[in-house]
Amino acid sequence: MIVVKAWILLMILLNLSFEGKVMKIRIRRKLLVYQLGKRSGRSVVVFCGILLQIKLMLSSWLLSSGLQGGECIKWEEALQFEHILSRILWVMENTLNPQLIEKSVGLLLSMLESQKEVEHILLSPLMKLGLASVLVNLLTFEMSKLTNDRIPERYPVLDVILRALEALCVIDVCSQEICSNKEIFQLVCDLIKFPDKVEVSTSCVTAGLLIANILSDVPDLASSISQDLPFLQGLFDIFPFTSDDSEARCALWNVIARFLVRVREDEMSASNLRQYVFILLSKSDVIEDDLFDHQFDEKKENESLATSGRKSDARTLALRRITSILNKWNALKDSCEKDMMEDYATNEKICRLLDICHGHTM
Repeated sequence: MIVVKAWILLMILLNLSFEGKVMKIRIRRKLLVYQLGKRSGRSVVVFCGILLQIKLMLSSWLLSSGLQGGECIKWEEALQFEHILSRILWVMENTLNPQLIEKSVGLLLSMLESQKEVEHILLSPLMKLGLASVLVNLLTFEMSKLTNDRIPERYPVLDVILRALEALCVIDVCSQEICSNKEIFQLVCDLIKFPDKVEVSTSCVTAGLLIANILSDVPDLASSISQDLPFLQGLFDIFPFTSDDSEARCALWNVIARFLVRVREDEMSASNLRQYVFILLSKSDVIEDDLFDHQFDEKKENESLATSGRKSDARTLALRRITSILNKWNALKDSCEKDMMEDYATNEKICRLLDICHGHTM
């Protein structure tokens, strides 16, 4: 009887979806999620099993609704069985349909974003079944597609994969496995260096957050990027896409600070130092715009930090390192060829950027 009722309810929803009756299906979906949540755990288990026998693309939105509803614990308990989780992971890794990948990873994201006690029901078994490996494979594939083909329909897939990885890297149960994975780190760093960021701006912002979280757990990884100038340039290029996201801006400054503290300007030749100076000066407008546009946020943040007994860290540190690099370049003026100085670092630009940095590190 449970199976028959579940099939009837499901068929009503699918028929409505095929007929394009959006409002009706939303109402019926909420009703179905509510009614199932009120029933026994076995009812939900049976229903979840039925859903996974049909196209996951047609059922993931319903499962996601259940996971985000008031009875989400019953839904997660129903999904925790190995054969159900294995089926979800298999679909994620083996389908060639980008929409199905997006929906299946989106289902995973719904699990991660549900209530705290519910989150732990599913994470351990998913990690044991190879969730991290599946996400790495998906990210590798999508980055390959982005680099070689640039198919707009795949951009949402890349974004939801990155969001899932970002969610995982801050959860104790799985943060170590995600953050210590050098392949993930290399892939997201490659995305930061992607030239046409407008096309994948949301993914680039998420990549910045993910890198900041990874470096927070595994600081030594910063050594592998400390001389990667296209990476530094890519970080600054993301700022225009973070105007309404203070967390993302803080994450970018955090990564930039970790990058710049490893720059040894006193040990560099003039030609090598010039490359760093050139990038900093070429991005001086971005730096100034970000600092100017968010002066009020910065003031509130500093007041909050002062109250808690802490000092503003990443942005201030990054600006001080920029100041140090520019001052070192100024000290080398007399020993550099004239054309080198004129091409890459005019006095006016240097003085302007030094003033900006000084004004925000007082």
